[in-house]
Amino acid sequence: METTCLPFASYLEDLIQQRQYVKVQYFSELHELITLDALFVTLTDPGDGPLALLSSGEQIAVAQLVSAGGRFAPAYQGYELYCETCDF
Repeated sequence: METTCLPFASYLEDLIQQRQYVKVQYFSELHELITLDALFVTLTDPGDGPLALLSSGEQIAVAQLVSAGGRFAPAYQGYELYCETCDF
C-alpha cells in the first residue's frame, strides 16, 4: 500500500474506507507504547483536536498515534529505526 504522498489525516480517512484491520501504535496517557490490530471506524474533532475511534473501542488522539498500517505519523517520522515492535 503506497500512500506516502497523502497527508496523514487523509491516510487515516483512507484506512476508514478500506475497512481492513491494521497494526496501530500509539502512546497512552502514561506514555506507554500500545500496539494492537484494529479497524479505524471514524475520525472526529470535538474541539480538543482530532480523535480516532477504533473498532476495539479506544478513542485515540491523532496526536498520540505513532503509526497506523505501516505508516508513521508526521511527529514520529524516523522512529522506525528504533521501533522494536514494528513488523510492517
